[in-house]
Amino acid sequence: MPAIGSRRAPTKGDQREQALLDAARVVLREKSIGQVTIDELAGAAGIARSGFYFYFESKQALLAALCDKAIGQTDVDMGDWLASDGLDRAALREGLMLSLKRWKVEGRWLREFFLAPDPGPEVLEMRDRLVTNGCTMFRNRIERDARAGRTVHGSPALLATMAIHLRLTTFADAFANPNAYAEDELVDTLTDAILRLVYGITPTVPRPELP
Repeated sequence: MPAIGSRRAPTKGDQREQALLDAARVVLREKSIGQVTIDELAGAAGIARSGFYFYFESKQALLAALCDKAIGQTDVDMGDWLASDGLDRAALREGLMLSLKRWKVEGRWLREFFLAPDPGPEVLEMRDRLVTNGCTMFRNRIERDARAGRTVHGSPALLATMAIHLRLTTFADAFANPNAYAEDELVDTLTDAILRLVYGITPTVPRPELP
């Protein structure tokens, strides 16, 4: 007998939808959303073309759902830092490193989702929501530290927006130019840039000498 309050087992429909998302995650690592076809996505998931439309109205709707899950994981990655107070450089660096590693694998469709100038209404709506949610979590943390007198003067909402966009553009560039910088150098520099932006200072930490 299942425990009281336990979640129901995934239905076949749940499994097919997840199969589509998993297949899209792989296919879109190699092709843009404009290059891939519905038949290709459905075939990769092992379902018929008509089955695709049972779960998603379009390729863009699938991309939006895929990014919703990916950004949810980014929020988990950053959770320790978002829940802490003060600089907490180690927690911020760890969260950024986890996100960077995901971007280096999934960056093709993440770039398309966040940076395409005309991604379609489904993607644009999801993009706005995810950026707003991410900025809100950053803003809430900055507001706590602002009340404690730790941050620079300025709007917490504006500082949060700047930090989110700095992270986004840095990771997008890291995917496009994977050999430009070593991971540790890139993440250390991004970590310190965000801390300088918000607090005006960075902690004194040993830094490895660059070759």
